[in-house]
Amino acid sequence: MQTLKYFEQEGGIYHLKVQKGLFYTISVLGFGAMIATLIYGTTKGAYMGAALLAFIVVMGILRSTGKISFDTQSRKIRKQSFFFSSEITYNFDDFDYFLISKLKSAFITVGVSAVLVMYVNGKTKNILLRQSFFTARPLQRLNDELSSIMGLSD
Repeated sequence: MQTLKYFEQEGGIYHLKVQKGLFYTISVLGFGAMIATLIYGTTKGAYMGAALLAFIVVMGILRSTGKISFDTQSRKIRKQSFFFSSEITYNFDDFDYFLISKLKSAFITVGVSAVLVMYVNGKTKNILLRQSFFTARPLQRLNDELSSIMGLSD
């Protein structure tokens, strides 16, 4: 049996571990910035900025409740963005490719995203798997684990 770093296994179902630390850190920093804006802001624009920061805080907390699971017996991918959103199901057969995109600023990688690209009914669907800062190596390992789970690395 293989040891997986990014997935938890329950029989034939693999659950992607949620990046709660990242989302909670973004939420706490956004909350601090929102409080500072409310305390020190003197214009109506500052209050609009605080409202935008409040939205970011709420989205960070909600995003930590999302889940993605890969069922190897039925060959299905189940994705739920938030705890109250409906579950979306994809087939392994709809898989097109993995995408790791880097955002660079002045020759420094500041953001990296791992995306699972699906081709469903003539449309391209992107499933965000994980995000990272400064390096793409962990996301490459995630893609390697996922390709072995999906049976692509034969």
